[in-house]
Amino acid sequence: MGASEQDNRALRTITQQELIQKFPKLDANNHMRTSLATGRYNCLAFACADERKWWEPIPGGRYYWPPNARRDTSLATVTSIFLAAGYVATQNRDVEPGYSKVAIYVELEDVDSYSHVAISDGLHWKSKLGKGQDIAHDSLDLLEGDQADEYGIVAIILRKAIQ
Repeated sequence: MGASEQDNRALRTITQQELIQKFPKLDANNHMRTSLATGRYNCLAFACADERKWWEPIPGGRYYWPPNARRDTSLATVTSIFLAAGYVATQNRDVEPGYSKVAIYVELEDVDSYSHVAISDGLHWKSKLGKGQDIAHDSLDLLEGDQADEYGIVAIILRKAIQ
């Protein structure tokens, strides 16, 4: 069996109980699964409305990276991807009807590289959990922390009007 076959075989949608173990602030009432697991795209691609490619600054192969972005995963580079798409910084962590928002997380021990990106459609916060499933979640703090698979802290929030 080839490596990609092993990866696909190991890929599965985890149960709600397993998800709560990975993200201890989640409970049955504050999040909802919105897709099955897939290794096709990651959180950055998901936040950029691309469910066809995995976004990484690795040249060639199955990865995509915006052509005008620096080839690194720094907070500055990931932020610049959204600024180029018309987002502007905001301090408001809440969903806002009429606005698309992105929240860029960084790990507590490496605040210069992003660890996760969540997006709001003006109604809910949504996240793609690595190669796992997509979820809608009530707030950004539900994925913050340094326990299990939590993503650190939200370093920056950006928004733009939904057209």
